[in-house]
Amino acid sequence: MFDYHSRFLTLVDEIEQKFPVAEWMLDDVPVWPLARTEIYLALYWQNSGGEIQQPRRGVRDVAKAAAFAATPLINLWRSRTDLRHVVMRPRRADALFLGDGACIDKIDGAWRDRFCEPLIAQFERSGHSTFLMQQRELRRLPWHRPTFAANRIDRWARLSAFASRRAQRMRGELPQHDRVLRLLAENNVPTERLAETAMRKNAAVVAATADGFESLLKAVNPSLCFMVTYYAGMGHGLALACRRRGVLSIDIQHDPHEDGHEAYRWLAVPGRGFAVLPAVFWTWTARDAAFVDAWSRKLSLPWHRSIHGGNTQLASWLDDNNEQTRAHDAKLAKIREQNPARLEILVALQSVHGYDEIWNTLAQVIESSPADWRWWLRRHPSAPEINSEALARLIALRKPNVLFEAASSLPLPALLRHMDAVLSLKSGAGVEAAMFGVQPIFLSREAPSFFPAMFARGEADVIDDAGALRGRLSNLRRKQRDVVAQPSLQGVLQRLQAIAGDYAEMCASERGGG
Repeated sequence: MFDYHSRFLTLVDEIEQKFPVAEWMLDDVPVWPLARTEIYLALYWQNSGGEIQQPRRGVRDVAKAAAFAATPLINLWRSRTDLRHVVMRPRRADALFLGDGACIDKIDGAWRDRFCEPLIAQFERSGHSTFLMQQRELRRLPWHRPTFAANRIDRWARLSAFASRRAQRMRGELPQHDRVLRLLAENNVPTERLAETAMRKNAAVVAATADGFESLLKAVNPSLCFMVTYYAGMGHGLALACRRRGVLSIDIQHDPHEDGHEAYRWLAVPGRGFAVLPAVFWTWTARDAAFVDAWSRKLSLPWHRSIHGGNTQLASWLDDNNEQTRAHDAKLAKIREQNPARLEILVALQSVHGYDEIWNTLAQVIESSPADWRWWLRRHPSAPEINSEALARLIALRKPNVLFEAASSLPLPALLRHMDAVLSLKSGAGVEAAMFGVQPIFLSREAPSFFPAMFARGEADVIDDAGALRGRLSNLRRKQRDVVAQPSLQGVLQRLQAIAGDYAEMCASERGGG
């Protein structure tokens, strides 16, 4: 095992300083942001010992092509039990939202987008209309509100790119691409997915995805477009479509940055920015906003900026008088009254490869822990699979003080309000826990590279020894919860509306100037 995250940051910093990767262009698709994603994935799979996942670009047979073409009908069939929330055609709206299909919670029997929903509700309170899209297969039903299945655009784009042989027709160059591959090979980084042929296919799919989103943008005609996890799935294509149409694209922060997030730090950006990156990065904290501004302002870029909007999910959960918060407090209170416990410990399970030894150690700690330590084993809503025997063993623990279903069915903030400690390998749940005055304890020594600012502040521990973990938990004392002030959503949205006008003019000027 190695610290693949730190290794990635070191490598891309070196590449961006040595090579003209900001000039990598195929038609209107900047290629370097796509290549960075491939480097990160290659290092992740190399570190985990798992098989490197092949990109979902090709349409290799007639059956797959037919399935892609029939995606709208397949979506309709899968959603037959929730047809009232199925949106088949785009409609006019003031703001467009694209969820990543992973950051969703089941609340009051319906799935809702964790980060988009608070903004959609605020728009509605202000009398503005919204249009919500989700990625992935939309298998979790019912939805909280009408939702458009964006996988139609994704699959039709891949089908179109393959059928038209678009990759071969794209114009442009990747200067010093061979030297970048040589450097990566010298550092033992798999480069199969970074070959020029692979990069062309990747860029072709992004361009075709942008084409599909352009058609949708024409129908919806929004002034603002929000997305979650811009660097995964369809985010690059949507950002490019927004740039073409002059629509302000905004990435909503969905996990902690803490000065170490791979998708939010750049040393080399062209003068016109990267059209596959959002125009605005919505951040949880003023510190995160300053981190984005440090590179965008240094490079004198008018195309990318930050806005401190706060954690859109946490505002209501930090409010003790919020109706939803009080309802979930009551649910937790019943559990705690029936079986009182001295310590409430949340374990944020992560379905990542290569950590069986850590999970086995934690299972031993739980099995030998006092009866008045209650363990909440929470599986991430977007990762239902069990990919290791050790994780399966952990989940299979059957003790009165071990809860699994309850921990996995409640929104994370609802649990954090009542926990004393949060354990994880390297999950962002630890950062959110600290906002509630809960002690984050990480079990992987890689964690400090993901959250350097948090460790610099002395807010977290790394403990990978069973005895030390028992001792730390035995002496745990819950901190007083600090009030985390959140910006006014209405005020932030008004600022974005003002920025959107300037951005549209800038895009129009760019198009007019060729």
